[in-house]
Amino acid sequence: MRLQAAIDTAVVVLWSFTGRQFGCCPVTVRPCVRNEDRPLAWLPGWMWFPELDGGVWRNVVCGCGPSCRVTGPGVVHLPGPVCEVTAVTVDGAQIDSNAYVLEGDRLYTRLGRWPEQNLRVPAGSPGTWSVEYLQGVAPPAGADQMVGLLAREFWNACTGEKCRLPKRVESVSRQGVSVKLSDPAALFDRQQTGIPEIDMWVAAVNPHHLSAPSAVSSPDYRAGF
Repeated sequence: MRLQAAIDTAVVVLWSFTGRQFGCCPVTVRPCVRNEDRPLAWLPGWMWFPELDGGVWRNVVCGCGPSCRVTGPGVVHLPGPVCEVTAVTVDGAQIDSNAYVLEGDRLYTRLGRWPEQNLRVPAGSPGTWSVEYLQGVAPPAGADQMVGLLAREFWNACTGEKCRLPKRVESVSRQGVSVKLSDPAALFDRQQTGIPEIDMWVAAVNPHHLSAPSAVSSPDYRAGF
């Protein structure tokens, strides 16, 4: 329990120090196929025109609002960023990973088109399909080593071993020699641990000392498009 607590604490501290911008979390979505195969960028609205598809007339959307998207029955956009697709389930059965390709946040099918989605019944029922994937930004190189280094110091602090983490002491005088130690609270305010190799890595991946990922919002942007 102590070891796992040390690891979990190290992960949370470094995730915070790197701007809370790295990490991949499991997500499950049920995409709805949109019959759009002629996207038009930066339109102020939407345009519909009829098209014969397999003997059935469909209203096909031409235009993607204030963004440019690849559309059509063979591709769906997953709410990104996307780290990795872990499973695609159609009618309750997981399909082979060779049947689809991920490009950015776009999931293409090699089977011609994605099936229709019946949102009136639970996932796994006939007429439904879902995508399980990891959403977020993968941690940069060296993250695992830095977590290990910091977790070891938390472990040493808990077990009474020699620990490199700074103590909450600002100055010590012994035999005429004065030593000033860093206050850990002040270090943490600067997103530093007091361990040089960890602090250099944090500075490299978060040079602007972000506390959270940057975001841009617009009243002209509708979520989900």
